[in-house]
Amino acid sequence: MLFNSVAFAFFMPIVFFIYWALPHRYRWMALLAANCWFYMSWEPKYIIVILLTTVVSYFGAIGIEGAKNTSRKKWILVLGTLVTLSFLLVFKYTDFALSSVWKVLQLFAVPVQKTTLNLVMPIGISFYTFQMVGYLADVYTGKLKAERHFGHYALFVTFFPNILSGPIERAANMLPQFKKEKKFHYDDAAYGMRLILLGFLKKLIFADSMSRYVDNVFNHTEGASGLAFVIAIILFTFQIYCDFSGYSDIAIGVARLLGIRLMDNFKQPYYAASVREFWQRWHISLSTWFRDYVYIPLGGNRVSKARKNLNLLLTFLTSGLWHGANWTFVLWGGIHGLYQIIENTIKSAWKKRKKTTSETSAASQGHSKLVHIAQTILTFCLVAYAWMFFRANSITDAIYITTHLFQGYDITQALLDAGMTHLSIIKTLLAIIVLMVYDYFSLKHDLLIKIEKLKLPFRWLIYIIVTVLIIVLSLHNGVKQEFIYFKF
Repeated sequence: MLFNSVAFAFFMPIVFFIYWALPHRYRWMALLAANCWFYMSWEPKYIIVILLTTVVSYFGAIGIEGAKNTSRKKWILVLGTLVTLSFLLVFKYTDFALSSVWKVLQLFAVPVQKTTLNLVMPIGISFYTFQMVGYLADVYTGKLKAERHFGHYALFVTFFPNILSGPIERAANMLPQFKKEKKFHYDDAAYGMRLILLGFLKKLIFADSMSRYVDNVFNHTEGASGLAFVIAIILFTFQIYCDFSGYSDIAIGVARLLGIRLMDNFKQPYYAASVREFWQRWHISLSTWFRDYVYIPLGGNRVSKARKNLNLLLTFLTSGLWHGANWTFVLWGGIHGLYQIIENTIKSAWKKRKKTTSETSAASQGHSKLVHIAQTILTFCLVAYAWMFFRANSITDAIYITTHLFQGYDITQALLDAGMTHLSIIKTLLAIIVLMVYDYFSLKHDLLIKIEKLKLPFRWLIYIIVTVLIIVLSLHNGVKQEFIYFKF
């Protein structure tokens, strides 16, 4: 059941009215039933996987809290985490591991037949598994009490707005909200609807319209010109942003309709002036998860410089592998790890240099602004290049694109390779400009709240125009795709 489907258009209003019509003590049951129905609309049998991992993590947390010594707590944490992660590892990485072993054996001319299990990965498993692992870790460190109400804990795991593609929530944020009695607030629901509208605009108009041109190049790399690769990389950079932040906006908006606050997942990432800042703005729920449950336990920055760099690299390699069972994702993660290592080295050297030099205040401020703009442009270029590995169908394709990136800059041939016309170029550029202008003004102000303060006729004029644009242009585009992060 896609957010942008007819089924969801019927599902959500029914859930909304039943949820608010019921007394507080019955709402968790209605919401849990809605969660299960939503998830089972994809593949009913995989509800068993969620049930098993929910039971394991539920009793694991209670066991950790009740353990009498640190050693026993640690063993329960390790066992609970391994069992919870085992489903993700089996479904997502078994065929990848078998295929990788086969390729290595082929290099050494070992006569082995290629074998795969062709397992179908349960949708959303990467996201809800990480929520459960984070919950176990928080109970172990004492940040959170183990939840005794199984229904409330099951709500946290299966909450339908974010189960498929996040945000990857924390139990400390979600569990208290399920317990607290809520009253319907019109302003909260109206804000949620504006978020949903924004999400659909990003997904159906911006992301889906760019996808066809991106696919034309990345699915037919050989023979494409260098300019076509540049166009496709830039378009994918914005496609994945609009697609994923659009999903997050819809998920957060839908949760708002039910009085639940999910964490922000994006904060204008392409205005970041460093790769480190980019990850503070992009997929925030995942980046903070890896920071808290991988990077810091490895030692974080409390160790030697060499060990800190290794921790960074390992964290981002793991993040890459989490995104998909393909070496392209691992390489993408590794590139971001290297970016940050180089960035930290340069930053350290720059600080030492600044101690030995001095500039006038006015000159320093003007210089800082120019440097900030240059850093933002450089960061965008580095991130965009890394996205190429993320989107490439194979390492071979990524290498081909890299080696041919500056060969062939005939605009006519590039547009032909991408399947674009001069008109579609203008439309796409206009969409990107609108997006970046919106993000720029959102750096300091929540524009959705600003809209709320407009007079009623102007507000509804905006709603009607955006809604008509979404319906008309999405029908004209003729492209209906799943959200990119569904496959992760």
